[in-house]
Amino acid sequence: MLYRWMLGCCLLLTLSFAHASYTLHIVTENFPQFQYINGEGELVGTAVDKVKAVLNKSKINYRISVETWTTAYNTAARDENTCIFSMAKNEQRGEKFNWVFPISKFVTSFYALKSSQISIDSIEEAKQYKVAVIKDNYSHQFLVKNGFIEGYNLVLINSFERVFELLATRHKFVDLVILSDDQFEFKRKHEPVSVLLEPVLTLRNLDMELYFACNKNLPPHVTKKIVNSYKQLGFN
Repeated sequence: MLYRWMLGCCLLLTLSFAHASYTLHIVTENFPQFQYINGEGELVGTAVDKVKAVLNKSKINYRISVETWTTAYNTAARDENTCIFSMAKNEQRGEKFNWVFPISKFVTSFYALKSSQISIDSIEEAKQYKVAVIKDNYSHQFLVKNGFIEGYNLVLINSFERVFELLATRHKFVDLVILSDDQFEFKRKHEPVSVLLEPVLTLRNLDMELYFACNKNLPPHVTKKIVNSYKQLGFN
């Protein structure tokens, strides 16, 4: 009897220690206004607020690291103890991740320098120009699916932090960039030079939604705790 009691206590202690030592790895990118590093070096944004609220409610230990999108995406796809935000769901990614909860919808547009006087009415017309996109992001995969060719009319980059400079100084190599409209509005407010850009085609036929998603092999009980916390908080 004493042996069973001691064995039960040891098992409880082991489980408690395992729970206390468990840390979920969260990866993300700079993507204003959803998530970005502010002037004080803090990760802030509407998506950050939602993700932290859910994870704090779940009582799961976690750490968030900010990477380039390609690094974040590949890490989440490879490492079982990893989740990612904010990621748009599409056919290419659908089976690779568990789509745990939605964060927000967003609209994407092609942007050009106003001085370029570029005017397009369709994705087909955009193919005559060189378009810059973040490697492995939703727009990259969408344009490849719609006939754009890497190295020909599709230029892959790691970050849009210097997007104006990219268009202004490399106009022989890049004519257009794809930005979320929220991202552009943020840049317009914080980077005055962005007023020299304008949207030339909005992809209104896309119903794009950003998610908090996790590696397919994340332990089910961890996923369940996150989902339950999301539901308890009453997010729509």
